[in-house]
Amino acid sequence: MGGNNLNNLKQILSCFTNSAGGISCPSLPLKSLTCYNDFNHTMNCVWNSSAVYGDAEDVCTVHAEHKCTYFPYNAFCDLKPFDVSKPALRNCSLFFKGKNVFWSTHNISINVNCMPSKRSESIFYNPSCHIKVNPPGKPTVNQTTVTWFTQVEKPQMISNFRCQLQWRQKDESWHYLSEKKQCKWECMEQLKPSLLMKDETYEARVRVQAFYKSLSGTWSEWSPTESWVSQVGSPKPAPEWGVSSRGVLTLVTLALLLAGIVLLIRKKNLVYMMKSFKGAPLPDPGKSEIFQNWFTLNTKGQEVSFASKPETSAVQ
Repeated sequence: MGGNNLNNLKQILSCFTNSAGGISCPSLPLKSLTCYNDFNHTMNCVWNSSAVYGDAEDVCTVHAEHKCTYFPYNAFCDLKPFDVSKPALRNCSLFFKGKNVFWSTHNISINVNCMPSKRSESIFYNPSCHIKVNPPGKPTVNQTTVTWFTQVEKPQMISNFRCQLQWRQKDESWHYLSEKKQCKWECMEQLKPSLLMKDETYEARVRVQAFYKSLSGTWSEWSPTESWVSQVGSPKPAPEWGVSSRGVLTLVTLALLLAGIVLLIRKKNLVYMMKSFKGAPLPDPGKSEIFQNWFTLNTKGQEVSFASKPETSAVQ
């Protein structure tokens, strides 16, 4: 009877591992797998197939299982390429039945199996070491007060979070307001009015990270962005019309002067070209000596025979 109880105790202990607070968590990837979980019921895995096989024809699946008789759960998913530029990287999501199925002491077996090559890879995974919670909801902004909930649904297993708030004037670079803000369910931050400009459009977003001595992980994705028009802050600076208008007037004057010079030069060139094309004027036949003699004699009623004058015959 005592032997059976001892075996049962060993089986129970084999289902667990030390919590993240008692050991140093291994860095990812584990072999060729990178898996994060929400410390609730979802796990997302990315597998680098080139690190192991590099066979694009294989169909591969991920199977995760907690094998303990007293707390069993499992799930599987098909790995699919998610980036055309990096076909060797495949990912999928595993959904476990129930809520809050992960414990900090669980030791999960994860296997990658590929067909038709029949190659496989296995790791052991502590969910408390690699937590990536869901992003928060969109923050709410009231003048200079920014509030948000750390999760869309109130978490059960995580009670403390580290938070980051980013803000910016629209279409400009993001600024961090805080790096180590800690909150539980609801968070609040204050923007200094001196950081804002009245009647300008601003944007804010937040992200969170599980924070507890027995939990470790990475930052969530950023929340949806909230936009607002600031009603507080410094007034917009008035444009310096005195200096700028004088500068603009000077530039316009110089431009007009330059245009006038160019037009004058072009006009002179045009006149010169027209005169060049015209050349010397053609002689007027009416003013020639022959025509004048003929006209004078005819006016006196005399006929002139050009043939009778040798000198004029040549001219004719």
